[in-house]
Amino acid sequence: MSSARWLASCNGSQRRNADEFNHRGHRAHRGAFASSFSSMTLGRTSSGAIKIKTDEEGGGLRAVNCACCASGPFIPCRDCPPYLHNFEFSLSGDQVVIDEEFQYPSVDEYDPLRTCSDSWDAFGPSAVLNLQNSYSIQIVRAYGGFFNAPPGTPCCWVLTLSVLGHFGYDFMGFPDICAVSGSAYVIITNLDPSGSYPLTISSQCVPPFMGPPTDFNFTVTVS
Repeated sequence: MSSARWLASCNGSQRRNADEFNHRGHRAHRGAFASSFSSMTLGRTSSGAIKIKTDEEGGGLRAVNCACCASGPFIPCRDCPPYLHNFEFSLSGDQVVIDEEFQYPSVDEYDPLRTCSDSWDAFGPSAVLNLQNSYSIQIVRAYGGFFNAPPGTPCCWVLTLSVLGHFGYDFMGFPDICAVSGSAYVIITNLDPSGSYPLTISSQCVPPFMGPPTDFNFTVTVS
């Protein structure tokens, strides 16, 4: 055999061997993928979480423990148990005097209609002459991750009090004035949020305003 024919024969054998190796490798890879895919079972648990497990006898894809649920993200107002009620609010606490108050209509959304939020604003005398303190209460339907509700919290209400104004306090035995601006909230897990809730708002009152904060205590009543 000439050297040219011998070289061509060797190259042809190498190509055939490589092609056969690639073909067998592709079939093996495809078979392994098909095998793993056919043994995978997808579905949702009763709480709606996706569930994956192997099922050697199933031989294919099938749903396991499926649970029907609303499409799209969880929306507290739509998906939490409905609550229909006309809220009333009152506020008491350190130096709280109410001269004016305003309540906004409840937000009724979705079908059936449900109360998802309500709010109340009020004004009263300040420790600074000719100024007013302002108070704001808001209640809103929530769920873990919404409106300050910690992740994992079930359907709940978030009740928030915001305060802006000037309050009197004692500084080294003498009366002084402290500017207060802040908010506090409480998580209510009952379907009916009625009750009285103590809330504390703190402010840096003592010069040079770097020491321990001064607490001002309030009570919000929902009925």
